[in-house]
Amino acid sequence: MYSPITAEDTVVVRGKHLYKRDGSIFTIRGVAFPTPPEDDVGVFYNSSAWLDILKQLRELDLQFNTVRLYRMDPLKVDYSEFIEGAAELGVYIIVPLTAASGGGVLDRTLPAPKCYKKSLFNYGANALYQYLKHPNVLGGVVGNEVMNDETSWLAAPCVRSYARNLKLFMDRLVQEKIVQRTLPLIYAAQDSSVLGGAEMDSDTIVKLTADYLTCGETGKGTIVADVAGDEAMTHGMQHFSENRFGMSPIDIFGINIESWCWSRQDYYYNPDGSLGAYFSLWKALQATSVPVIFSEMGCPHQLFDRDDPLHRNVEGTRDWAQVQYVLNEMRDTWSGFIAYTYDGGGNDFNMFTGGPWDGRNVLQPSQDFWNFKEQLDKLENVPPLLQQQDIALPRRCSAVQADFISCCGGLRLFNDDKMQTFGFSAIMPVDVEVNDSIQQTQDGSPSEITKSFYTEISSAGLVLVLFSVLYTIQKWYVSSKLSSLRERSKLRGAGNTNTKYMSIEET
Repeated sequence: MYSPITAEDTVVVRGKHLYKRDGSIFTIRGVAFPTPPEDDVGVFYNSSAWLDILKQLRELDLQFNTVRLYRMDPLKVDYSEFIEGAAELGVYIIVPLTAASGGGVLDRTLPAPKCYKKSLFNYGANALYQYLKHPNVLGGVVGNEVMNDETSWLAAPCVRSYARNLKLFMDRLVQEKIVQRTLPLIYAAQDSSVLGGAEMDSDTIVKLTADYLTCGETGKGTIVADVAGDEAMTHGMQHFSENRFGMSPIDIFGINIESWCWSRQDYYYNPDGSLGAYFSLWKALQATSVPVIFSEMGCPHQLFDRDDPLHRNVEGTRDWAQVQYVLNEMRDTWSGFIAYTYDGGGNDFNMFTGGPWDGRNVLQPSQDFWNFKEQLDKLENVPPLLQQQDIALPRRCSAVQADFISCCGGLRLFNDDKMQTFGFSAIMPVDVEVNDSIQQTQDGSPSEITKSFYTEISSAGLVLVLFSVLYTIQKWYVSSKLSSLRERSKLRGAGNTNTKYMSIEET
């Protein structure tokens, strides 16, 4: 059974877990949404067809609560009808806050600070303005596998800066009472990234990635992502006066994992005696200060069960046995998963047949889907995780940087504290045409939200100018008085000083 999602069901980050506003812990049981095709305008959007996918999953009685979308264009399309329809179906949505092309690209081929441009912030800010009004938008992905080799790691500071800039933007929206909440920001890391040479195992790289994206030089980090109504104080969490979000840019750390490919897989050990991939990741991330999820989960079909000489799983059909471990053994640290994928994984990850999805008609479930459903059905009677008070502070950024230098060929990343903060330093015209629903004109003039920032910045600048003028006048006045006093002091030394009232003759 499911219930429509209302404002009271908004998911927030507190410590290492996700919570609903009623205090119950929320665990993601998700599916990756199919990739829509493109037309002459851009991403093809048909709200009824998109909702048909969710209705199909409900009719198939899949015990899920979330979908992750990859391709959206909020500067051109108003997705309200789809998002509101998903809320009626009890489905949360994870949205992208970057784009594959245009102004919303975070270019990982460019080193910091070049990879973070005005157009990227403008894209994310306008996207947030559309998404924040929907309580079932669970989180936004600010980067997907950006740092997956040694060269692209030079773009890592742009991920931190972009996320932090969006947080300041959301904080301002809350302060101005334009929205009632903030949106948790997610980074999706690749489980098989390369860094520091062949001797670096993937778990170490994943942990280092999480440490970097959540570190703060004061040792304090994001304790709570939702700040409306000072909820942080209500729940005894830290609330920093200089920035309500603390210093950690990322609220949820995601991992795209393609493991669990053995037919005789065990959570703790692989058949060859090595540690199981899920267990070893769980051990590596125990001290992580934010919730962890599998932002993509699933072995490629061509790799699954290849070690089984009996081929009991036809055509690499996955058994999804890892589901029970993620939602049981790992749940003190993990907050769920996104199973990859309904369709769009190049046939190597698809759970439905008849694709690629045309953006109009639902596809047919395969045995892979039924296996996944069976594993979720086994979890119906699992008791909910009780409210946790495990708040772990992030590592200091200086310590994380020292790790990079020692382990990874002396890798030195650009100091993201020196990166520009576009929302508070300049007006930012959008270089793309957007929908009137977010009040962006087609001639490239700034959105209403950006205008409000600029107006506020301009007003603040005017105040500073006036203050500077008054300060200069006051300084001149004081200086002239001091000069007069010095002159009178000289006259007093000569024995004759004129005052405002009389001439005083000193003896």
